[in-house]
Amino acid sequence: MSSSDRIELLIDPGTWVPMDEDMVSVDTIEFPLEEESYKDRIDSYQRKTGLTEAVQTGTGQLNGIPIAIGVMDFQFMGGSMGSVVGEKITRLIEYATNRFLPLILVCASGGARMQEGSLSLMQMAKIASALYDYQSKKKLFYVSILTSPTTGGVTASFGMLGDIIIAEPNAYIAFAGKRVIEQTLNTTVPEGSQTAEYLFHKGQFDLIVPRNLLKDVLSSGYDRFDRKEGIVCIFRWGFPGKNRRIFLQFFMKDVQSIRIEVKEGIYARRVLYMEIGGHGAIPLTRTDENLTPRELEQKAAELAYFLRVPIEVFSKMN
Repeated sequence: MSSSDRIELLIDPGTWVPMDEDMVSVDTIEFPLEEESYKDRIDSYQRKTGLTEAVQTGTGQLNGIPIAIGVMDFQFMGGSMGSVVGEKITRLIEYATNRFLPLILVCASGGARMQEGSLSLMQMAKIASALYDYQSKKKLFYVSILTSPTTGGVTASFGMLGDIIIAEPNAYIAFAGKRVIEQTLNTTVPEGSQTAEYLFHKGQFDLIVPRNLLKDVLSSGYDRFDRKEGIVCIFRWGFPGKNRRIFLQFFMKDVQSIRIEVKEGIYARRVLYMEIGGHGAIPLTRTDENLTPRELEQKAAELAYFLRVPIEVFSKMN
């Protein structure tokens, strides 16, 4: 899937605003190539793809939520990360930091671009530094989406730094490729050990989501109830406030009840909560979802039945 198709899939129509489209790579180190120069190769990929570089960055809305997003394109030199790719992503992160926007980076890359030598490797540290300010200092929310393939310096840097890391089904995700590992270590890499499903079961990331569900999962979050392991995962963003997020993991035995809170009056609202020992009441729905009483009660009943806990109802007047 091209980066333009991916943007069309995730971003609401008419809301996409691109950034730094005129930024292009130069042959700073005069990398020697037998067939064509690095500059000629860049020009060739620009003509083939209609892009200036291997990533598109910009802002838009995802089901009404304002976001900053960067989408890599494997069709442009294998999505390799050179100085321009690193700079565009860094500027996007800084823009999102200054405007308190949620950030999504969609990875599709063969790694750092060899034609730029150590300059391409420097992008790993530069992007990671910008993300540190965004995540640790500003407490903002970054989602990394790993598509096939995601390898090399992208995997080793911002690909694995998301607050939430999502992979596509059957995606090839690795640092070094199978052949390189086998030649370097003189050992056999098990078949399928670099696929999304295998790595998910090893705890490499949080969720595997098909493309057709990705936009809804990103905008509304997800719940994961694992009865076998006795674990509940709750992920939400968009409340309270557009840029806040909730990501909790806890044991099913700690869930005490499902709570329906009803506020009557001028600002009537209904919200569903999960009461968890040690965590308090965790919201499962947003106030702006406008669920009908029947929908809210049905959702509460399903959760209470699965978790084997009671339902509590609280009514208040505004």
